Amino acid sequence: MHRNSRRGGALAGALLAIVMLGVLGIVALVGTGLYVADNIRVTDTDSRSATIETPFGAIRVRDNDRFGPEDVGVPIYPGATRDRHCRKIASFRLDFGDTHKAFEVSAATYHSRDSVERVTEFYRDRLPHWLISQKENGGLQFSLTKHGYRRMVAICDDDGETRIALASVGEPESN
Repeated sequence: MHRNSRRGGALAGALLAIVMLGVLGIVALVGTGLYVADNIRVTDTDSRSATIETPFGAIRVRDNDRFGPEDVGVPIYPGATRDRHCRKIASFRLDFGDTHKAFEVSAATYHSRDSVERVTEFYRDRLPHWLISQKENGGLQFSLTKHGYRRMVAICDDDGETRIALASVGEPESN
């Protein structure tokens, strides 16, 4: 009988230690979260950019409404019209102490009255080394990743017209 009570005491001590470590972990997470939330500053330099400063570094976000085919490095389908209401361009710069990382995301959407097949053939001819994948919605996506810089062209049917979406993600110097 004496042997079982000793074993039960050791088990209770181990469980108590695990519970205490769990509580300390939760307290540390909550404390860190409160510290970070209390020390984040968002600064709007103008209506087109903002800086978010945290204890770990800063993030600078800038709206960028300029967009041209040269920004993506992809040819525009002849006769396609740009959707002006669909502007999605921004650049980000991450600063974490001595580490600086910048990247830019650029995207634009175009429409053409030509068929999806005709537009696809145009891009197959112009982008022969790009990866082509079939999407679930029946559209196609051309993509190329090189030196950490990714360019994409998505083609799909859009109510009888062909929608062409162009996008690039990479460092600003390479865009």
